[in-house]
Amino acid sequence: MIAFSVCIETAFTEDDGDFPQRVRAAAASGFNAVEIWDWWTKPLAELRNALRDTGTALHTLCVEDWRDKCRLGDAAARDQFVERVQRAAAAALDLGTPNLVVLPGDRLEGVDEAIQHHALMAALDAAAIAIAGSGLTLLLEVVNRQFEGPNALVRDSRTALDLLRRLGRPDVAFLYDRYHAILNAEPLGWAIETNMDLIGHVQAADVPGRHEFGTGTVDWAKELHWLGDAGYTGFVGIEAIPLGHSRELHAQASRLLVTPG
Repeated sequence: MIAFSVCIETAFTEDDGDFPQRVRAAAASGFNAVEIWDWWTKPLAELRNALRDTGTALHTLCVEDWRDKCRLGDAAARDQFVERVQRAAAAALDLGTPNLVVLPGDRLEGVDEAIQHHALMAALDAAAIAIAGSGLTLLLEVVNRQFEGPNALVRDSRTALDLLRRLGRPDVAFLYDRYHAILNAEPLGWAIETNMDLIGHVQAADVPGRHEFGTGTVDWAKELHWLGDAGYTGFVGIEAIPLGHSRELHAQASRLLVTPG
């Protein structure tokens, strides 16, 4: 059955609390899992204590700063990327976090795309080997081309899934961010319906605006029911900037699961 996690980079910011306080606020509103981006800026000991005290899981963290990510289409970036994965893995294991989010970066001008895709797969393979046996999963994310990724090397879900299928590592999966996919004009189920075994995590926010479900034009009851019917049973991470109060996010999302899709 689908459950919900929440990104505490964008939610539970109302009282300008620190991240341990956001964990506690999220737990109090019904979430039993949260997500963060840049782990290296967080007070990790205090964050670990808040997770333990509330029984909350930290489901994902990012390997790199999105403003300073390796271009994985460049073979010369591989060693630096692997080092960053190893550092993120150490933090993840300390915090009990199972998933490391990877952004493949922008494409290189003047270099054949197939060569860049090969370099990307080699980087993911090397990183997975470096943390083998840890129980961690690398999650490859595709961002939208409209705002965050106009020059992205991996431009849509189908391309990402094809690369992961060719890579063939069970510890490297796809982060299906439905917000980004919608902005990339990907219809519900496109490329995903025949590749559910490669989906490691799902994230979502409404379109337009990246706010909570119900503020935009997307039928989220239909979206969530489709995911469940397709066999997805993990978390859907709400990575939204709430227009209302964050304490309403869990209840709002949960109601969609009992609304006919």
